Amino acid sequence: MARTRVAVLISGRGSNMAALIEAAKDSSYPAEIALVVSNRPEAAGLAHAEAQGVATAVVDHRPHGKDRSAFEHALRSFPCGR
Repeated sequence: MARTRVAVLISGRGSNMAALIEAAKDSSYPAEIALVVSNRPEAAGLAHAEAQGVATAVVDHRPHGKDRSAFEHALRSFPCGR
């Protein structure tokens, strides 16, 4: 079975991300956690992902202020191996 490569978005500890990474260790799980992206450079979950061998990236929301549309555009434009 081909596994879908997915990115997980976090903003803090990443407790749900950690559960997904753990579940993906089972070869029958339908997804591979290929990337963890945070909107906060200091998010603790980034270190956990790195320790598990998952690539990480940050798209900081702060430069966009309250302009959520601009942040979402930056997130969509982030190069992630397409």
